[in-house]
Formats: sequence, C-alpha cells, structure tokens
Amino acid sequence: MEVSWKSFIQSEGGEFKDGTLLSFGNPEQERHIASSGDLFSDLSHLALLEVGGEESASFLQNQLTNDIAALKIGDSQLDGWCTPKGRMLALFLVVRTDESKFLLQFPIELLEMVKKRMQMFIMRSKVTLTNLSNSLICIGVSGPTATKQLTNFTLSSGEQPTVVSLQAGAFPRAFAISTIQNAPQLWEHLNVKSAPVGSRVWELTNIRAAVPTVVAATQESFIPQMLNLQNINGLSFTKGCYPGQEVVARMEYLGELKRKPYRITILEDITPSSGDRLYSKSSTSGQGAGEIISIEKDGDGVWEGLAVLAVKVAEADDLTYAEDGSISVKVIQPL
Repeated sequence: MEVSWKSFIQSEGGEFKDGTLLSFGNPEQERHIASSGDLFSDLSHLALLEVGGEESASFLQNQLTNDIAALKIGDSQLDGWCTPKGRMLALFLVVRTDESKFLLQFPIELLEMVKKRMQMFIMRSKVTLTNLSNSLICIGVSGPTATKQLTNFTLSSGEQPTVVSLQAGAFPRAFAISTIQNAPQLWEHLNVKSAPVGSRVWELTNIRAAVPTVVAATQESFIPQMLNLQNINGLSFTKGCYPGQEVVARMEYLGELKRKPYRITILEDITPSSGDRLYSKSSTSGQGAGEIISIEKDGDGVWEGLAVLAVKVAEADDLTYAEDGSISVKVIQPL
C-alpha cells in the first residue's frame, strides 16, 4: 500500500496487521453492516496491473478465458488465466480503460508471479505491463444506496472518478478508481452516509455475490467451470484459443463436471482459509472431498464460504473440516 494513503487510512481509524486493513475499530459491527447497510472499503489488498500497447487487446484475447474483443471501454468482466492443462493461475477483473489499455485487478499476493509469467508470453508483441497498485486507489462500495453515492459524486476539480459496476450480492456493488491525490476527497464523501470496513468484510460481500477468487494457496486447483465462471460472465466458448482452452471446452461439451462450487457454512470457533481441504466419509476420490475457495466470518460469528466439492459428497451431506469428522461443514446450495 502506498505510504501516504496508508497514513490517511490510519488517520481515519483504520487498523492494520501484517499490511492488511483489519477494521476501523469494531470488526463485528462491520460484518453486521454487510448484511444491512451501506459500506465502503479500501481495496489496496488487490493489485492493479495495466496491460497497454497497440497489441494489448489481441494479447489478452489469446491468454484469457473470456472475450476481450467484446469488452467495451468503461466496462468490466471476469477473466480466468489458465495453465495448458486448464488449471487456473489467476482470476482477473478486467476493466477496459481505452481502446488499447486494460486494468487487471486481482489479489496483490499474485502480482509478481503474474508480471513475470505474462512477460514471458509478450516476447516481441507491442504490449507493456505497468504496475499501478501504488499509483491508483480503488474504493469498493456495497449497500442499498452506496453505488448511487459514487455515481452522484463529482470531485472539486470537476472530474468524476471512474466507477466500475460489480456483480451484486444482497446489494448493488461497485468500485471507484481514483488518484492518490483525489482519493481522500472521495473517502470523506462516502464517509457521510456509509461505514468504512476492513478488507475481509469486503471479501465477505464477494462471497455473498458468488464471486470466487484465486490466491496463492489455490493456484492450479480449479478449472474455470469449478468456479462457475461460465455463469458469471467469466468464460466464453466462442472466443477462440487460449492456454488450456481444449481442456475447458472438452469438459463443457464431452465431460461431466464431478466437482462443482457450493456455498458452505461452518459454525465452529476455528480459523479456516482459502485452500483448506475438506473431508467426507463418502469420498473415495484421491483428490479428497473438496477445497475452500474463500471464506469469511459474518456478523453472527458464522463462517460463510465458497468451496469446490465432489458432487456426490455434497449430496451425502457428511462434509467436515477436520479429517476425524469432528467439525461439521454445512452445504447450503450449489452455485
């Protein structure tokens, strides 16, 4: 996180641990707000990588799972990035900022890997990669009226921040992209009618919107259909080739998806995380019963999460977090 921006967040009551924005003093109350009111959050835990150059669109079209050519300026879409075996290395939210520039938003822990691997494929293409994570600020909003607070806001300079609509959960969601110089003004505007929250509460809104994520612990664990990308505008079957495309297409047209994404809850006083394995007496697969995609605690202390599960295990309803069967996991519904 950029130093001056972090100082501003701290002056507003933000509490950090190991570089993560935990809360603004009352994490339990912030989690309750996610279920009922308007909230906003700094999104510096997500990287912003700009892919630019006159061949940027064709480059991304040949790398990602969705149809970049169909993405209009100012719009966004989810895009998976796969290995040749169809296993996901990253999941990007891609924003087209002009004809030849795209912003990729994804967990900042993957930034160096993404830059290094993408550069390998650029070779002589007229494409540039620029890390804007410390140059631009993203502020996410969620709630009954929060997105209207963004669209109705104009900076003192007369400019409006770039607003990107996101997949809604219980409420509409969006985020604004601003310069570091203008971000405090936007923050103070939102702070009048909305409540600031830590990054984990923002991730809870992603879970409730059924938006998956890929982090270091889950890289190469899932194919796109296991994360439901085909149903949330993250996967095109008509756009042409990309790494892993044959595997993904074969699963769609010839295969049977034996592992799918589900909503889960855990009531126990534990600390689960992305990539944790799940267990079941019904499982006979060497891959295990399932794996957590993402999980966060709600205002009542219940862990809400998304997980990829073997379909037979989900139907058996005997899923556990502990291998000895002592911690029950409730399967709520498929995505």
